[in-house]
Amino acid sequence: MKKSIVFCGLTTLSFALAGCVETTTTPGAAVSSSACPSNLGANECEYYRDGYALGVQDRGMGMSMAYERHDGYDSTFEPYFASGYNAGWSSSG
Repeated sequence: MKKSIVFCGLTTLSFALAGCVETTTTPGAAVSSSACPSNLGANECEYYRDGYALGVQDRGMGMSMAYERHDGYDSTFEPYFASGYNAGWSSSG
């Protein structure tokens, strides 16, 4: 039996749904995640984690490494989202 998981980024309310991505996993399967670099604050860490999850998802779907295809994040936090995305896409899982 498969289970749907929805990843949502911390964005303004007007973009709340635009920042969500749904993926399907098998129960018991490991969910990939990454610890944030220690120099990040709480908001920066959330954007990093969101980017990481989408990077893992894109690579798993055979897509190129291009965080720019995802929108809905605050441009102030783009460097953290991009860093997480690149780390997630480059990870083994």
